[in-house]
Amino acid sequence: MKVLYMNLFFYSLLLILGVVFLVWIKANESKWIGSIGEYRVQKEIEKLEKFSPGKFKVFHDLYIPKKDGSSSQIDHILLSEQGLFVIETKNYSGWIFGNESSKYWTQVIYKRKEKFLNPIWQNKGHIKALKGWLGEEYSHIPIYSIVVFTPRAQLKSRIHFTQSHVIYPKQLKKVLEQYRTKAMDHETKRYLAEKLKALLVKDNPKEREIKKKHIQSIHNHQKRIKEHVRQNRCPKCSGSLVLKKGKYGTFKACSNYPKCRFTEKVL
Repeated sequence: MKVLYMNLFFYSLLLILGVVFLVWIKANESKWIGSIGEYRVQKEIEKLEKFSPGKFKVFHDLYIPKKDGSSSQIDHILLSEQGLFVIETKNYSGWIFGNESSKYWTQVIYKRKEKFLNPIWQNKGHIKALKGWLGEEYSHIPIYSIVVFTPRAQLKSRIHFTQSHVIYPKQLKKVLEQYRTKAMDHETKRYLAEKLKALLVKDNPKEREIKKKHIQSIHNHQKRIKEHVRQNRCPKCSGSLVLKKGKYGTFKACSNYPKCRFTEKVL
């Protein structure tokens, strides 16, 4: 009987630990998925460095300080004589629909549809922060936007993108080879490399605090948006929000449309 109770206790403990582990995995799922996507793109970049030594200076996971005290996190920056290439990685699965002008893109997995922020707009924000940080002295340096989806996603939109390249990792080399015009000399490239190196986040208390503040600023921003929407006020222009019905259900839209294009899905 004692052995039976011990076995029951052991299996109950295993079950509890298993549930706790699954909850932890679920809570950190988006973080791990994002990290996997960044790692895959990083491996592709390493191939470019191997076959074109010295052509690119590569920086991963940078935090660009903004004037309001917050920061903008960039997955990868490639620095070459042709300019700066800002890379945003997305590790989504399923069918992906979207275009340059839409605020949200759609992920479809079987019959389930989920919206996510237009990654072109997202990367545009990163580039704006980078330009602001570099200042007028480097305003002549071209900055190019590249959004990379891992092969888990099937890009269904066949629209030509003019503001950004939306590609898979294997296409990165081909995209970079399109840019041949020299935009800076060796000395400028070297100086920019030193300047960008200062933004790399290392594993020490100071840099961990930068990450913490970045995450907190995102949470605060999302909280402000939700509070504005709850009060039917537009978080972008302070106009009133009105209920509308669209292809994917009911949503709130700014009454100042088309000057303000803010929308928020009603759950």
